[in-house]
Amino acid sequence: MGSDEIRSQGFSLKELFRDVTYEIDYYQRDYTWGEDEVRTLLRDLCGSFRNWSTNPSYLRRPHTAPQYFLGPFVYYEPSRNRRYLVDGQQRFVTLHLLFLQLRLSAQERADARAVDRLNRVITTDGEHFSLGITDHEPVLRAVAESRKYETGVGDSLSRRNLWARSQQIESQLAEELDAENLHRFTEWLLDRVVLVGIRAASSDHGYRMFETMNDRGARLTAVDLLKSHLLSHVGANEDELNTQWHEMLRELVTDREDSTSTSRFIKAFLLARCAREGLDEDRRQIDSNLNVWVRQNAAHLGLVPERPDNFLHFVRDLLKSARLFRPFLAAGRALKTGGDRLETVLFNERNGLSCQAVAILAAIDPDDRPSDAKDKGRLVADYMDRWYALRVLQDLPVQSADADTLAHDTLVPLLRKCRTVADVAAALGDLVTQDAGSIRDAVTLGLRGNNAHQIRYLLARATAYVEEACQRPHDVLAYLDRDRFHIEHLWANHHHRVHKEIPDPVVFRSRRNQLGGLGLLMGRENSSINDLPLNEKAAYYARSNVLLGIIAPGYDQRNPLLREFIKTHKLDKALRPFGPRETMTSVVQTRQELYLGLFEHIWNPERLGLPVPPTSEPEDGAQPPARPRQAAAQRRPAAGRR
Repeated sequence: MGSDEIRSQGFSLKELFRDVTYEIDYYQRDYTWGEDEVRTLLRDLCGSFRNWSTNPSYLRRPHTAPQYFLGPFVYYEPSRNRRYLVDGQQRFVTLHLLFLQLRLSAQERADARAVDRLNRVITTDGEHFSLGITDHEPVLRAVAESRKYETGVGDSLSRRNLWARSQQIESQLAEELDAENLHRFTEWLLDRVVLVGIRAASSDHGYRMFETMNDRGARLTAVDLLKSHLLSHVGANEDELNTQWHEMLRELVTDREDSTSTSRFIKAFLLARCAREGLDEDRRQIDSNLNVWVRQNAAHLGLVPERPDNFLHFVRDLLKSARLFRPFLAAGRALKTGGDRLETVLFNERNGLSCQAVAILAAIDPDDRPSDAKDKGRLVADYMDRWYALRVLQDLPVQSADADTLAHDTLVPLLRKCRTVADVAAALGDLVTQDAGSIRDAVTLGLRGNNAHQIRYLLARATAYVEEACQRPHDVLAYLDRDRFHIEHLWANHHHRVHKEIPDPVVFRSRRNQLGGLGLLMGRENSSINDLPLNEKAAYYARSNVLLGIIAPGYDQRNPLLREFIKTHKLDKALRPFGPRETMTSVVQTRQELYLGLFEHIWNPERLGLPVPPTSEPEDGAQPPARPRQAAAQRRPAAGRR
């Protein structure tokens, strides 16, 4: 290889990490990828995998499927099987975290082939990681061994971020893919995902390339290109458009570390108000190249040179919508209770329903009053939260693709027609009547391998609901934190204790994992009592939340608020203590009914402000009368939209 000769080569992921160690030089920055970058990478990978896995011809002949290009990276190779990364560290580290989480899942499934293949890319010799970054090793080791990494005061930013992104990947994988698809996803990932390696001749040559790549100024983003396009056509209003644009940016930047909030907002705005209904290509291109989509659809948007005013109106609508959307942007980062009552916005974000932004913006008109916009968005977020809970209770998939279908195919067309808060409430109330199934049908729902996140969410909402009603201090975010609160099994994993009642060990395991056999308990308490019989645990439960404490005899004495809650909600037969002679089956069934009853209150449409029309049987086969609703004027389209 010549002194400054540059070579390139394509690598599949299985080839990229085969018997090779990757290291970084001193001038490289920390691992800094945030939640959004990791979410985008995983969603892109999982989306491409779904396209591949639903194509019969690709499944029959995998080698004919197009490869997924993950971009280039730059490296130099000082010795055989040892490479230094010049550019690409963030993707390499994220891929390594993904491999580790996939291997943990494969180990749980006893998928020996997947474990073996992942071992080959995770380590070079079964012990040393393929990414030889010393600072990362303690975190990677903890992830590999499925144990919590305890961050310390002296930990680097990379270590803290590695642990956070590892937890995110674990949760997002469960949201994006069913357990039965993880094996095929692993095969596809290793075989069909490729990067192109650009090889520098030496360390010095690599450093010069690094300087060149980083000294040419920041690359223009799609948002920058869109702004440039709009400015070039606005005519005499250029200064005003530029001012409005910067005001919009200020509205959207609620977190200085989040560099993609503006791009996400503009994409959501276009999908909510401008994309053509039923046209998947619009959605795909807005998501990947929003500036290109705006240029190519100028006539559809009315953004044509002979109408320069439309360009300014378009940006004005963006700014007004950004101001109205700001409370929801903030609510997606921190819990907003009290007067705002926007807590479900945060819950939806944590549950993988980030597409709620599109549905909320479809309901909001740029000229809405702030209070009306907030009410509309709250209704949409509450409806999506209820949809998620019902899907979990009915054991239906709640992956991001399912939520996207709800948002784009159902909610956006419906909400675009709504003008007032009452219109939004009525439209969503009508949707509620179309939701199949009943909460009370979930009589056997319980914990299994891939639904711990969803079960924890149900338990957290029920626990917080009762604590709040009894005016007790509580923290729903702590309940959702798996390190602070554990999912507690009322029955320890000792079949022999109930062998006479339940002879079959499979039935015992199933019943033990039912929702009625679970609760939330602080981690340190759970660790100290998890092996005790239920009647001995009850005394410890009395120090915990109401839903566990009530199991202890006498817990409701001297607790008038709890007794009032039981009376008001008609839960006297379910929210009660249990004596030592109660059977496991009786306790689990009773508490299963308790949880389902609480869920009916929590997600009661009327409580959420979603009016459900009364059901009545028409006489003599006649059609039921049309439901009266407020007449709404045709909604004003987004500026520039035809």
